[in-house]
Amino acid sequence: MKIQSIRIQNLASLDGNTEINFSEEPLYSAGIFAITGPTGAGKSTVLDALCLALYARTPRYRLAENGIDILDVQGSTIKQDDVRGILRDGTSNGYAEVDFIGIDDQYYRARWSVRRARNKAEGNLQAYEMSLKNLSSNQDIPGRKTELLTEIERLVGLNFEQFTRSVLLAQGDFTAFLKAGKDEKSSLLEKLTGTHIYSEISKKIYEHHREEQQQLRQLNLQREGIATLTSEELHVLQEQKKELKSSIETDEKQITDLNKELDWHEQLKKLQESVESANEIHNKAIIAKTEAKPREYQFQQITRVQPARSIITGLQNVQEQITSRSKEAEGLSTTINGLKEQKKSSDAAFQQATETLNKRIQEEQQAQPLLNMAKALDVQLGEKAEQIKQATEDVTSVCKKEAQQKDQYSDTKKELEVIEEGIVKLNQWKDDHKNYQSIAEQEHLILSKLNDSESILKSLQDYNTRLHTTKENIAKKRQEKQALLEQQHIIQNSLKQKQGEYESLNSALSDISIQDVEKEKISLDTSIEDLIAATAHWKLLFQAILEKNKLQQSLKENREALEQSSVQLSETQKLLESTTSEKATSLKMLEKAKLAAAESVDQLRNQLEPNEPCPVCGSTEHPYATHHPRLDKVLLELETEHTKIEANYTQQFTLYTALNQNCQELTKKIGEQEDQTLQNNTSLNELQTTWLEFQIATKCNEYPLEERTAWLQQQLQQQKIRQQQLQEHIQAYKRQKEQLEAHKAQLTSLEKELNNNENQVKDTERLLKSLEEQQKNDSIEQQNQDKKLEEIRQALVVYFSSEQWFENWQANPGDFVADIKKFAGEWKTNITRLEEYAHKQTILTEKRNGLEEQLTNIHKEVQANEQKLSTIQIQNKELSDKRMALFAGAPVAETEKRLKEAIDFAKQTLENQRTTAEKIQGDLTRNSAQHEQLEKDISSLSKQEAGQKGQLANWVANYNQQYETELTLDELAELLIFSQDWIETERNSLRAIDDKVMQIKSILEERTKTLATHTGQQPSERTLEELVTLRSATQELLKQHTQQAHEIDFKIKEDKLNKQRIGTLLQNIERQAAIVENWAKLNEIIGSADGKKFRQIAQEYTIDVLLSYANVHLEVLSKRYVLQRIPNSLGLQVIDQDMGDEVRTVYSLSGGESFLVSMALALGLASLSSSRMKVESLFIDEGFGSLDPATLNIAMDALERLHNQGRKVGVISHVQEMTERIPVQIKVSKQQSGKSTVEVIGY
Repeated sequence: MKIQSIRIQNLASLDGNTEINFSEEPLYSAGIFAITGPTGAGKSTVLDALCLALYARTPRYRLAENGIDILDVQGSTIKQDDVRGILRDGTSNGYAEVDFIGIDDQYYRARWSVRRARNKAEGNLQAYEMSLKNLSSNQDIPGRKTELLTEIERLVGLNFEQFTRSVLLAQGDFTAFLKAGKDEKSSLLEKLTGTHIYSEISKKIYEHHREEQQQLRQLNLQREGIATLTSEELHVLQEQKKELKSSIETDEKQITDLNKELDWHEQLKKLQESVESANEIHNKAIIAKTEAKPREYQFQQITRVQPARSIITGLQNVQEQITSRSKEAEGLSTTINGLKEQKKSSDAAFQQATETLNKRIQEEQQAQPLLNMAKALDVQLGEKAEQIKQATEDVTSVCKKEAQQKDQYSDTKKELEVIEEGIVKLNQWKDDHKNYQSIAEQEHLILSKLNDSESILKSLQDYNTRLHTTKENIAKKRQEKQALLEQQHIIQNSLKQKQGEYESLNSALSDISIQDVEKEKISLDTSIEDLIAATAHWKLLFQAILEKNKLQQSLKENREALEQSSVQLSETQKLLESTTSEKATSLKMLEKAKLAAAESVDQLRNQLEPNEPCPVCGSTEHPYATHHPRLDKVLLELETEHTKIEANYTQQFTLYTALNQNCQELTKKIGEQEDQTLQNNTSLNELQTTWLEFQIATKCNEYPLEERTAWLQQQLQQQKIRQQQLQEHIQAYKRQKEQLEAHKAQLTSLEKELNNNENQVKDTERLLKSLEEQQKNDSIEQQNQDKKLEEIRQALVVYFSSEQWFENWQANPGDFVADIKKFAGEWKTNITRLEEYAHKQTILTEKRNGLEEQLTNIHKEVQANEQKLSTIQIQNKELSDKRMALFAGAPVAETEKRLKEAIDFAKQTLENQRTTAEKIQGDLTRNSAQHEQLEKDISSLSKQEAGQKGQLANWVANYNQQYETELTLDELAELLIFSQDWIETERNSLRAIDDKVMQIKSILEERTKTLATHTGQQPSERTLEELVTLRSATQELLKQHTQQAHEIDFKIKEDKLNKQRIGTLLQNIERQAAIVENWAKLNEIIGSADGKKFRQIAQEYTIDVLLSYANVHLEVLSKRYVLQRIPNSLGLQVIDQDMGDEVRTVYSLSGGESFLVSMALALGLASLSSSRMKVESLFIDEGFGSLDPATLNIAMDALERLHNQGRKVGVISHVQEMTERIPVQIKVSKQQSGKSTVEVIGY
C-alpha cells in the first residue's frame, strides 16, 4: 500500500483547495520529507485528512469524550467526537481525498466530503458522504458508506487501528510506554497492540466458573433436609383416607337432598309471585278496555263521514279561488289609478325637456367667435413657453458649467496645499530619523541574524525551563520517596490491625450452623408452594360442587314440569280440533245468512221480474223477491252462536300455543342441562382427583366445605410467619459473612497496596538518578548556546546606537523585529512618497492657473443668457393676461366639450321622458284588460260554489236520516280533521287492546294451574328454617371430613415428591460437579476477576514479538543496545553491549537514548502490524527535540534506510536542525484570520 496524493478543501485551518502530490517532484524522488510549520498551523490536519478519506475517522477525534455537545452554527450543536466538526468555520462544504495504490497494485481514489444545508455557511451540517473510484479502470465503485469503508479497508490491507500503528507513528506513546509503571504499561500495551480482548476472556472465564460453583452449592443445599415416610406410616394414612372418603360421600348425598327440598320452597315462592303479577296485569287490561269505549264510538263516527270528504274538499278549493281572484282584482284597480296619475306627470316632464334642449343649442352658437379668439392666443402662448424653456436650459447649463469649474479649481487648490504640506512633513521626518538610515538599508542582514538569535534564545529558554523543571522534579521525587516510606509504615500498621479483626470475625462465624436453618427454610418453601396451589385448587373444586348440586335440582324440576305439560298439551289438542270444526261450520252458516239479508241483495230482489232470470244465480223463480223479517232474527241468532264458538276457539288455541311452547322450551332446556351435567361431572372428577394428591387435602377434608378456604388461609399465614423468621436468620448470617469477605478483601487490598508502595519506592529512586543525569547534560548545552548568542550580539552592535538594544530584543524579540520591519517599511515608503509629491506639485500648479482664466469667460456667458430669459418672460406675461380674460383661462377644448355635453344631456333627457310615457301607456292598457277578465272568473266560480253547497247539504240530510242523528256542518268538519293514517293507527290500537285482554287471561289461567300442581308436590312437612339448619350442620361435618382428607393427601403427595426429587437431585449434583471441575481447571490457568492473568500471558508473548522487531531497527539506530523483557513481568531492560552486556534499567537512559529506543519500538510495531503486507508510506510525529547532532545523524541514517527498503518517510517536527537537514518539505504557514497555506519546497 502506498499513498500517491492528498487533496484537502476547507478543513480546519486549511482554507480553499490544497494538494500534496507524492507522485510529482520534488516529493517523488525524496526518500525523506518533513512536514513543518508553527504550532496550530495545520500540520496534523494533513494526517487527519489522510485518515478521513480512508476511514472517515481521525486519531485526534477518537480521543474526544463521547456524549458531550458543542456549539456549531446558531441554534445547532454537534457531538464533541463528530469528525464533521473539522469543516472550517465560514465555509459551506469541504472534502478530503487520497489517491493510493492498493494491495492489488491498482490505483484508487477515496474521497470523504461534508457540506452544510443549502450550501450556506450558516446551514446545519449534513451527513458525510464517501466515494471510491478505481483510477486504473476509471470506474466508480458503487455501494453505501459502510460498504465502501469495508472495501477501502480491504484494498488498504489495514483497519483503522492497524493503520495508525503502522503508517502514522505517534512517538509520544512509546516514550510513555518505555518508562511507565506496571499497570500503566499494561494499559498502553493494550492501546498500542489491540490486546484488550484477552482481559475480557479472562474475566468471562472467572465469572463463569463462579456461577457454576454457585449452582453446585445450591444443589447440595437442596439435597439436605428432605424427609420421607415409612411404609407403615404410609399404610395408616391410606386407610384413614378411605374412611374419610366414605364419610364425605354420605355427607354430600344428604346435602344434595336438602338442597332439592330447599329449591322446592324457593320455586313455590316464585310461582306465587308470578300468579299475583299476572292477576294484576289482567285487571289493568280490563280497565284499559273499559276506558277505550269513548274512543271506539268516536272511531265509528269518523269512519262513517269519510264519503263527505271529497265534497268538502271541492267546496274549499272553489272558495279559495274566489278569495284569491277578488284580492287580485282589488290590486289591479289600485294599480290602474296609479298609472293614470303617472301619465299626467310624464306629459308635463316631456314638454319641459323639449324647451331645455332648444336653450342649450342657442348658447353653443353664441360662444363660437370667442372660442376662435382663444385658440389663436393659445398658439402664441405655446410658442413663448418653448422659448422660455430653451432659454432656461441655456442658463442652467452655463451655471452648472461655472459651478463645476469652481469646484475643480477649489479641489485643485486644496490638493496642491495638501501636497505642499506633505512635502514639508516628509522632509522633517527624514531629518528626524537620519540616524536610523543604516538599519533600514541593512534590514535583511539584521533580521537574518536576529532570527538565528531568536532560535538560540528559544533554546536557552527551553534549557532554563527544563533545568528549573528538572530541579523541581528532583525535589518533588525526593519528597515523594519520603511520603512513600511514611505511607509504607502506615500500611503495615493497618495490615496488622485488619488481620486481627478478620481472625476474630472468622472465629465467631464458624460457631453458627447455617446448614440446619437453610434445610428447614427449603422444606418450608416447598410446603408453602404446595399450600398455595392447594388453596387455589380447593376454591375451584368447591365452586364446581355447588354448581353441580344446583344443576341436578333444576334438571329434576324441569323433567317433572315437562311431563305435566305434555299431558295437558295432549288433552288441549283434542279440544282444539273439535272447536276448529265447530267454528268452520258456524262461519259458513253465518256467511250464507248475511248474504241473504244484505241490503244490496234486497235492492236486487226489488228489481226482479216474474219469469225473468236472476242476474246472480240465473233462476227464473224468485221466492224471496219480497222482504222477510224472519231472516233478520235468524241472522241475529247465528251471529250470537258464532261469537260464542269463536271465543271458545280462541281460548283453546291460546292455551294450546302456550303449552306447546312451554314443552319445547323445557325439552330444549333439559337437553342443555344434561349435556352440562356430563361436562360438570368430568371436570369435577378431575378436580377431585387432583385435590386428593395434595398433602394438605386429607387434613383439610376434616372441616366443613364452607370453612376449608379459611382454614387453608390460616395454615398458609402461619407457615409464612415461620418462613420470614428463617429468612431473617439467614440474612443476618449472610451479612456477617459479607463483613468477613469485606475484611478479607481489605487485607488483600492492603497487601497489594504495600507491594505497590515498595515498587514505587524503587521506581522513584531510579527516576531520581535519571533526572540528576539529565540536569548535568542540560547545563553543558546551556553554556554553549550562551556563547553563540554573544557572537551574534557583537556582529550587530554597529547598527544600533542604544546600549540597551540587545536587552530590549531579549525582553521581546517579536516586537523588536516587528519594529525594525516597521521602520524599514516606513523609511522606504516615505522616501518614495516624497519623490511622488514633488512631481505632483509641478503638475497641480499649472492646472490651477488654467482654471482661473476659464472661470472669467464662463461668468460673462452666464450674464448674457439671464438677460435673454428675462425679455421672453415679459412677453409671455402680456399674452397670458389676454387669454385669462376669455372663459377665465379655461382650455378651448374643455369649453367646447362642456357646451356639447349640455346639449347631449338635454337630448338624452327628452328621449328618457318619451320612453317613460310610452311604458306607462302600455302598462295601463294591459292592467285594464286583466281586471276585466278577473271579473268574469269570479262570476263563474260563485256559481260553482252554490252548487257544491247544495250537494253538501243533501249529503248531510241523507246521513242524519240514515243514522237518526242531528249532524251539523261544524261537527262534520271536526270529524274530517283526522287523516287516513290516524284512522289506521287508531284501528290497530283498539284491536291491540282486545288482543291483550285475551292473552293476559290465558297466562293467568296457566300460572294458577301450575301453582296448584307445584303445591301438591311438597317433598316433606319440614319447614324452611328446619331445612336450612340441618343443611348447615351437614356442611360443617363435610368440611371437617374434607379437610382431614386433604391433609392426608398432602402428606402422601409430599412423600412421593421428596422420593422423586432425591433421585433427580443426585444426578444433577454429579453432572454439575463435572462442569465445575472443567471450569476450575481453565480458571486456574487463565481466569481472574480483573482479567490480569490471561492479559499478562498474552501481553508477555506480544511484547516478546514486538521486541524482536524493535531490536532489528535498534541495531541500525545504535549497535550498543539490545532491548529485553524482564522475566515474569512486562518491564523492559537494556543490554549495554559496549559495557560487557551489562543489564541497565530504561530509567538510566538519557533523553537521546530514550528517543532511539522509543523510535525502535515504534518502527517495530509498524513492522509487526504490516508483517502480512508491504506498507510503502510512513509518517512519524515529533520526538526529535531531545537529540544531539550525533544522535540526530543516526536517526536520519535510520530513516534513510527505511526509504531504501521501499518506504517513503514523512517526519513532523519543530526541530530546526532536523528540518534544515531535510531538503524536501511540506511547509504549512499561518496567514491572517486563522488561515494556513501548504507549500511543497525542494532545495
